[in-house]
Amino acid sequence: MIRNVISVLDGAAGSCGKAKVVGELATDSTINLGAAITNCMPNAGHTFVSHNGKSLVFRNIPVSIVNPNTELFIGPGSAIDMEVFKREYEMAKPYLGDRKIYVHEMVPLICDRHKEYEHLHIKSGSTFKGCGAVSMEKIMRDPNLEFFQTYKNAVRCTNDEWLDRVHSHLNRSEEFVVLEGAQGCDLSLNFSGNYPYVTSRNVSTTQLLADSGIPGEALLGTIMVMRPFPIRISNVTKAGELIYTGAYGSGQELTWSQINISSMLRTYPFKGDLDFYATDAFQNKDYILELMLSVDEVYLKQLFGTKASYYIDHPELVTFVQACELERLLCKGEKSYQSLLLDLPPLDRFYEDKGEQYIHDLSEQTTVTKMERRVFDLDISKLKNNCRVNHPYGLYLNFFQHLDYDFHHYKGMIDDIHFNKYVKEYLRWLEYETNCEIISLGTGAINKERIAKKKSLVRDLVA
Repeated sequence: MIRNVISVLDGAAGSCGKAKVVGELATDSTINLGAAITNCMPNAGHTFVSHNGKSLVFRNIPVSIVNPNTELFIGPGSAIDMEVFKREYEMAKPYLGDRKIYVHEMVPLICDRHKEYEHLHIKSGSTFKGCGAVSMEKIMRDPNLEFFQTYKNAVRCTNDEWLDRVHSHLNRSEEFVVLEGAQGCDLSLNFSGNYPYVTSRNVSTTQLLADSGIPGEALLGTIMVMRPFPIRISNVTKAGELIYTGAYGSGQELTWSQINISSMLRTYPFKGDLDFYATDAFQNKDYILELMLSVDEVYLKQLFGTKASYYIDHPELVTFVQACELERLLCKGEKSYQSLLLDLPPLDRFYEDKGEQYIHDLSEQTTVTKMERRVFDLDISKLKNNCRVNHPYGLYLNFFQHLDYDFHHYKGMIDDIHFNKYVKEYLRWLEYETNCEIISLGTGAINKERIAKKKSLVRDLVA
């Protein structure tokens, strides 16, 4: 059998930039991408940013739509919310052209009752998009469950039609097929070790193959996408409810202030790191109180949980790193901000005039809920387990700028770059621990912002 199937899989808890990697495959003129298959649900958004900075967010439709010659499939592991899908379809229509999107007949429709059920019953963190509830009804063969029919050029196809069309691509030795993964291995139902702080199904290459009706023998290999500091969703919902969404194994929870500063100083974030740069402003409790009263309530809950009002009454209990976060959150939405709390060493490479120092904010919001993500140190044992389960042929390390901000938006080849000792040690450690080669370093959200080890991300085809 021809081995021409590439799986693009998130090796952490999601939001590692799978769509960026898929987009690079889809827009590489040397890669003949014949077909792309997703089994995504609307609880996750996948963002492709074109070379001119235009962002496209996909929930069900394959990111590979940006390649005009790729045939597009939505598999039976998906679920569709028609309101969301119609908006996504209109957004993607200029890229679709006259092509069809082939949707398997077993793709169920999410209704309001599914979202309401999750709000009532899930207490371990969720986007509450109805994905788990609709999957439960599908498993129980609920007679009220509806399935996708056809919407414009997104056409329903029978199981026989699906297998005929997909397998026609598997039999072509001159082309590749990409499986566009969703969520992340550390959210996998059974093998993440994070239950109940997980998603509603298993996340693995074998699951992607099964959901697509493709035998394992057709797999060429898996690209595992990761980030140096994994994320989880916020403990605060859009309604302001506090729901614990889980930790990250043994990985210490960090703050975005720590990531921002360490990336500029080219150091690794650790407990107490910001204390070295404290100024006298931290002793001014009136300033700390002013910050707390100025920051949005949802961010106070994010930072202090149920004790937000208590800290307002006792600003002297606010730690320095919390104060730095307050200052950052006050400027939320700005790409850079100034600090009265931090006295940073001279960073001439960022500030030509050697005047006021601006901190670059690398914080992120989730694509779907628009809530700020929580950020953690990497638990290497979890990544090793994910590599054991999925056996990737390469790691794509996105968000490389979180290790060294100098490389933000950088493009080039690894052999042409001199990394500092800290970065070189980190990369060597990562490859040694996972026994997996790093094939690329993503340096920004825009398509092809990366430092490549090889010209092509894919292996040679194997017959």
